[in-house]
Parts: sequence; C-alpha cells; structure tokens
Amino acid sequence: MSPREEPAASATGVEHAVPRAGTRTMFVVAASLVLVFLILLTASVIPRVSNSRALAAASESVRNTPPSVYVFRPTPAAESGLVLAGTTQAVQDAIIYARTSGYLSRRHVDIGDRVRQGQLLAEIASPEIEQQLNQSRANLRQAEKNLDLQRATLDLARITMERYKAADAEKAVAIELVDQSIGAFRSAQASVAAAEASVESARANVRQLEQLTSFQRVVAPFSGTVIQRNVDVGALITAGSPTDNTAVAPTSVTGAPNGLFEIAQVDKLRVFVNVPQAFAPNVRVGLPVELIVRGQQNAPVVASVTRTSSALDPATRTLLTQIDVPNASRRLLPGMFVYITFKIAPSGMRWRVPATAVIFDSTGTRVATIGQGNAIRFQPVTLGRDFGASIDIQAGLNGTEVIVTQPTLALKEGEIVSPMASASTPQK
Repeated sequence: MSPREEPAASATGVEHAVPRAGTRTMFVVAASLVLVFLILLTASVIPRVSNSRALAAASESVRNTPPSVYVFRPTPAAESGLVLAGTTQAVQDAIIYARTSGYLSRRHVDIGDRVRQGQLLAEIASPEIEQQLNQSRANLRQAEKNLDLQRATLDLARITMERYKAADAEKAVAIELVDQSIGAFRSAQASVAAAEASVESARANVRQLEQLTSFQRVVAPFSGTVIQRNVDVGALITAGSPTDNTAVAPTSVTGAPNGLFEIAQVDKLRVFVNVPQAFAPNVRVGLPVELIVRGQQNAPVVASVTRTSSALDPATRTLLTQIDVPNASRRLLPGMFVYITFKIAPSGMRWRVPATAVIFDSTGTRVATIGQGNAIRFQPVTLGRDFGASIDIQAGLNGTEVIVTQPTLALKEGEIVSPMASASTPQK
C-alpha cells in the first residue's frame, strides 16, 4: 500500500468508531435514568401501599373497637351556696321636716354626728306663731270672763224665776210675768252653754299654737347618726315643705329638695334580696346567711333571714327576703353593695350531675347511662335546681347508675361503648 492510501483508511476507521461510542454512551445514560426512575417509583409506591394497608387495618380496628366514653356515678345533692346581690339599708331611717314656719336660729348637729332620742337638733324662730299664741291666750281669758258673766246672769234668772213662781202660787202676779221669767232663765242657760263652748274652742286654739311653738325645737325621733343636713342658720323654713339640699346624704342622691335632717340608725342594717322561684321554698325565717363586701379583707358577716313576703312577685317570679345584719362595729355603711350567700339545704332525695351530662332534645331531658354489657341506655330524668356547672336530678335516678359525662349525638340506644372513669366530679 502506498503511503497516500494509509491515511485515508485511518480516517475512515475513526469516523466509524466515533458514532459507535456516542451510541453506547447514550444507551448507558438512558438505562441509568430508567433505573433511577424505577428506584424512585419503587420508593414512593411501597410506603403508599404500606400506609394504605395500615390505614385499612386501623379502620378495621376502629370499626371493631367500641368507642370510649367518660363516665361517673351521681352524688347525693348537698348543701348549696346561693349568692345574690343586695344593698344595705339602715334599720331605721327618718327625714326630719319642719312642723312650724320661721327662720333657723340655731343648728346643733351636722353630718356624721351621733344623736340620742329627744336630743335637740335645731331651733326655729317663729315670732308670728308666738304672737298668735299670745292672742289666743287673751281670747281664752276673754271667753272665760264672758262665761263668768253668763253664769251670773243665769243665777239671777233662776232667782227671779223662783220668786215669780212663789208669787204665782199666791196669785200675786200676772201669769205673763211668770212666763217671762221662765223664758229669761232658759235663755241664760243657753248663753252659759255657748260661753262654755267658746272657752273650749279658745283652749283648743291655745293648745294648737302651744304645740306649734314646741315644734320650734327640732329633736331626734330616735338614736342614730345624722346622714343628711340641708339647712344653715338663717334659712327660711316653711312648715311641711322641703328645703334645698346643701349636703346630700348617701341615701338621697337625687339632688331633689329634702327635709331639714336625715337620721339613720346604723348599729343594725337590713338588706332586701329577691330570691329566685327555684330556691324560694328553701328560704325560711332563721336561715343562716353570710354577707361579704367585695374589696374588704374582713371575715364575712354572719346573719339570718328575718322575714319574707310569703308571696312571689308575678313580674320577676322572686321572693322578697329581708335580712337583718348586726353592725355594732359600724363596719358596714348604709348604701353598700354587698353579696349575700344563702346556705340552701337539699329538699328530698336528689342526685347531682354535671350539666354536660344532661341531654335536651325533642324527647325531653335524659341522661346516657351504661347498662349491661356496656350498652348505652337513655334514661329520662326530671330536673331540679340548676347551679350552672351542675344540675340536681329530682327524679329518674336511684344513685347506682353509671352516667356518661359528655354524651355525643353519635351515641345510639344499645350501642356498645368502652367506659372510662371521669377525672371531674359534679360540683357541689
């Protein structure tokens, strides 16, 4: 072979070798990609198949396993604390008005002063009343003198009549004179009676004015504390009319005109409370209660029910109850907002259950109980008092039942469940 033919043959062999090597490389890359794809596909399919099998097994287990429910046993209803709000009031509270007109000449007490029964509070100067009293006393003296005159005239008429009657017995005088003497005597009797009535009228007028002058001294009707004073020295006072407030008391916050003073007996207070109908049958005279004031760290004040209205208010269906609270230490003040805790005892055989255990539906009120074989049984019950977190069952339970704490709508009559002891108990 000549040298010129050898290079040509070499070039042709190379050209055939290069396509073969590229084809082989592409085949290896494609095979690798297919292998990777198969590996990834296998890695993703196998867990899914396992999860599907596990889910199916779990679903089958759930279908075959009874649902778990929390249960409890009812507890006997015990004493309950009913808390209601109220406002303290003085056991005696009186607004003192003026009974006579005039000017306030002296004032002896002010707000916060403690007074005794009959103690002088203020003095009113009434010169007009005093002059009227002097005039009425003079009229009384005049009426008494006129009565003396009429009595003297009556005595004279009696003597004259007797003389004429004696003379008439002897036929010494005319019959007309006798009749005139009798008429004069009777007229004198009538005049004496009229004079006596005038005297009594004048005395009554004097007593009335004396009573009015006694009202110039304003005194305390009972022992207590002055909680309102509405007048100062020099103020014009009109009998029976209110005066403008100059110091409004806690019990009179309207700002309207009021009396001269207001006195309250605060060593004992009273509280009026409206008890709901559900608890009204349990509230009796003597029922112990406790009174607390929010914000005070002192111990509760122990008191008792003093009286009730013995009838429900048809508008609110509540029983008006009065509680007398001892306050010798004057720790409490009239007008305080307080909370009263009643110790309500259970009446009859009742069982207490959580409010979540009671089912309210179209069939009535029921509870879900666990019967024989852990089967659900719905028991109709009659409710008693509702305490919010718990409810008293008045009828339908005997205390031996096992009750579902929180029944769901999915529970059916006769369904088998797995009971679990509830961690919570009915609140008492």
